[in-house]
Amino acid sequence: MTNAVQDIRSKDAVRPAVETLYTICPVLTAANVAVEFGWLDEEFQRAGAKAIYLRSLENNAGWIPHYTHAKPNLFRDGGAIPTIQARADLTKTRLIGLTWGQQGGQILVKANSGIRRVADLKGLRIGLFRSLNTNKIDFVRATAQRGILLSLELAGLSDKDVQILDIEDADSPEYRVASKPSELWAQGREKRNNVRHEADLRALAEGRVDAVFSQVGRSTGLVKTGEYTVIEDLTRYPDWTLQVSNGPYTIAVNTEFAEKNPEVIVAYLRAAIRAGRWINQHPAAAAEIFTRVTFNPHAELIAQQLARFDLVPNLSAKNLAAIDIQKKFLLDHKYIKNDFSVHDWADSSYLEKALQSL
Repeated sequence: MTNAVQDIRSKDAVRPAVETLYTICPVLTAANVAVEFGWLDEEFQRAGAKAIYLRSLENNAGWIPHYTHAKPNLFRDGGAIPTIQARADLTKTRLIGLTWGQQGGQILVKANSGIRRVADLKGLRIGLFRSLNTNKIDFVRATAQRGILLSLELAGLSDKDVQILDIEDADSPEYRVASKPSELWAQGREKRNNVRHEADLRALAEGRVDAVFSQVGRSTGLVKTGEYTVIEDLTRYPDWTLQVSNGPYTIAVNTEFAEKNPEVIVAYLRAAIRAGRWINQHPAAAAEIFTRVTFNPHAELIAQQLARFDLVPNLSAKNLAAIDIQKKFLLDHKYIKNDFSVHDWADSSYLEKALQSL
């Protein structure tokens, strides 16, 4: 072996891995399973990269960037609303994958209230969460507001027919350092052991409002107490546009990082595709994993949801249309300042390469 070849191999051997941050919401996305199985680390290592969980940064430093995409080497996987705002108003990103894993949500009231239909809410009070943290988009409020307005519309009402009251919350949780999502969200479950501590549910329990918006996972546990009941369930309608609720879930990465490191982008998608295919084949086992990486403790309910969803990331026409619906709502209700083309944002080249390589 010549000295020149030895020198080249020596340089390759010590070449530092590309450090990449990732963050995943506690929702039904394949990447959550890929992390639990070690497949994300495996695919990144093949691509000469190192996966670093955003929330492993000290002093809660990863919390706000999870919403604002304020790191130059960050993959963000999960709820669409912060990702859309980041693209519209904050930084240049590319949309590299979408997952249809969300549901439209429900309207929840106290079981002894005598309220049986959304139409019965005419003249009454609906609580709407309002974050006092101005460092990030209020995605909880935006999600609830759209669900409330759709539910009113289906009942022949509008927001003029009810009183929508802001339920304010400091929205500034502190989390201990975590090496992966399941470690972080275990802390979140500790904070949510008594869901009545959530601001909107306190308002409902105390009689300050007559109804609130709730996701299915949260409603399930509350209904079991016998104290609450659901009077509208957007998931029961065949109209898919009613299910656009902080989704479809987005996979986005910073544009400059993607251009410089295409093999790393493909690696992330390979891990997600592998996990998505496994989930589709093993929904019951996957449901147990999702109880660790989401706030939904009901494995049977998750398995029912997984039976309806395909968690292999894609950029289908329907998913892109759904993102456009979500973006328009955010623009119309002034959650974001700037418009943009969803189709121009989406870049399917990395997904195509990942699919071809598997």
